[in-house]
Amino acid sequence: MSTRTTPLRPTAARLLGAVFALTLLAGCSDGSSEPEESAAGTSASDAGGEKGGTSDDGGAADGDTTAGGASDGGGRTAAAVPQDPYAVTPAPDGFTAPDPCTGEGAYYVKVDGTATPELPERAGETLTISADGISGDDAQLTATLGDGSSRPIEDMTLGETASIDLWTISVTSVCADTNLIEFDLID
Repeated sequence: MSTRTTPLRPTAARLLGAVFALTLLAGCSDGSSEPEESAAGTSASDAGGEKGGTSDDGGAADGDTTAGGASDGGGRTAAAVPQDPYAVTPAPDGFTAPDPCTGEGAYYVKVDGTATPELPERAGETLTISADGISGDDAQLTATLGDGSSRPIEDMTLGETASIDLWTISVTSVCADTNLIEFDLID
């Protein structure tokens, strides 16, 4: 017979309780990313007890007496997250594709270039379409919103459309002979 009077909690319940407690504590912080004053001089160091260095820079051997921290500026840099390409909508049923080099688009882009003329600004934002290549009848395009990062568009061929924020484009010509892709802007 056991002398224990309280029942044992299952491991899952303990884990759930710990996660809840951590979540509660994280929610109660003031949101400041600045380290506490008392932690300013407690960075990792291999400088033999000298204050202020990190293991990467060997301590404050060069006369710098500022308190060191993480080598990436204290964790303030966001990690890049790969983004899925913009989805492409197939051509409507019964669509008969014309010859690939029709030359019928209002906008064109050469491989390794950007679209000409520039697409119109919408809601204070700009869109830049650039061509990365041509694979058979497929255009390989990239979209850049404003000054942000570029994001690929799924491979497109004649009659297919892609919606990028406030713009929808439709490929009208993919010409591998001249490395030229043409498209229309659908309002």
